[in-house]
Amino acid sequence: KQQQQSRDIRSGGERDPDMAFSLLDRMIYDGIKPNGVTYCALIDVCSRCRRVDLALNGLRIMLKQRSGANITNALPRNQQRPLPNEVGAWTAAINACGKSGRTDTALRLFRTMQSFGVKPNAVTCGCLSDCLLKSEPMRISETLEVLRYMKSEGLVPSEVMYTSLMDTATKVAVIENTNLRVTKDGLHVQVVEKTTDSSSTDKGISPNTTKAIVLYTELMRCLIQDETTRVYDKSLRGEPNDGHPNMLLKVFLVFQEMKKSGLKPDIACYNSLLRACAKAGDIELAQDVLRRIDDDGLQPNRATWREAIKAAKNAKRSDFADDVWNTGTSYREKRNVNSRDVSNWTPNLADVELLMSVYVAETKSLNDHKKRIILHQKIIQLYENIVHRKTINIAMDEFLENQKLMLTAVRACVSFVTSAGKDLKQETKRAKDIACEIAGLECLQGKISPSVCDVKTKKALQLAQTWLYAF
Repeated sequence: KQQQQSRDIRSGGERDPDMAFSLLDRMIYDGIKPNGVTYCALIDVCSRCRRVDLALNGLRIMLKQRSGANITNALPRNQQRPLPNEVGAWTAAINACGKSGRTDTALRLFRTMQSFGVKPNAVTCGCLSDCLLKSEPMRISETLEVLRYMKSEGLVPSEVMYTSLMDTATKVAVIENTNLRVTKDGLHVQVVEKTTDSSSTDKGISPNTTKAIVLYTELMRCLIQDETTRVYDKSLRGEPNDGHPNMLLKVFLVFQEMKKSGLKPDIACYNSLLRACAKAGDIELAQDVLRRIDDDGLQPNRATWREAIKAAKNAKRSDFADDVWNTGTSYREKRNVNSRDVSNWTPNLADVELLMSVYVAETKSLNDHKKRIILHQKIIQLYENIVHRKTINIAMDEFLENQKLMLTAVRACVSFVTSAGKDLKQETKRAKDIACEIAGLECLQGKISPSVCDVKTKKALQLAQTWLYAF
């Protein structure tokens, strides 16, 4: 009955907002509680009749109903329980404001709905970005805000939004490249707003980067989502369930379109490409991106090397990870330049943990006994390099107190000792000594988190402690 009444409001008041409000009053009088779908239909009717004032009034009625329903628990509004499908009503109101040219109001609703505990979905973001890009001048900074929200919430742009953003970025690139001046009614008008995007520096993007490049880069980042955070909105019927190949294709299409527009990619753009390669585990493409960075004379940063190593991890290719690590840590020498703009990568503890995870990932995927022994040796060698400060200089206390790294190293040592042949006696003895050395560390004497210690790792640690106490 509630659904039928909502349909009546949309159809009966299609061209008459007064009738739609009358149907809403009748619905309440009959004891039927309106939900988000009801108010969405009401606001949509007002929007089609170009009565944005009535659309906003419908939203206020909904919020009044909601506050009345939550008055007994006296919770803050961001903790109150939203109405079913309430996001649809907010989206309809944003769309109504956007179509009527009230862009600031639409943006304010987008921010306000989150304070009411209602999260914008992909449709909401699409409606808002559409009105931001159609405004005069185009509101690029706020569009970037929407894209970053989508990235943080795991929302994937719809095909329509993706195409619209691509077209807009191309248009902005033409304007910025040619200093194009647009005339309207005999007057020069500003096409792109001049507001600087102060948040871009927090994302690895230079504040001097053109808005077109920032827009292309943020679109690429938005397309690259973690599988654990990606959200597929059920309201987007017909949207494909993007896998890695489709994601990789879209990201590279954005990049190619950017190059086609005459823009020179910065390191943030290339890092986005590498992140896409990492998600897909595509080593060949990652190598190609690194070559392009070198050809363009750009200085790779920490994110560059990490994304390349993540690609190696997903592809289970420790050889590529080693190449990236060695190239990054001796980048200046390999480039054979003395410029201050070129510097070596200095890995930190998180980077060591990432490299070690590549070895572990490949080890788990192998059945070849000899190859597994080689990977165990790589882990042992990495441990020794850090302890003896041969190639990596990080805080020793921080390293030796890291349970995850120490457990990985002790398991590699124990596995090597128990599986290596007689022809590796010296290496086996050294691995056993290291296992005992790690087993005696203070960080492994107390309670160990199950998240870093599975059954096999626990058995390896117990065996190493047995060796230690047997001396």
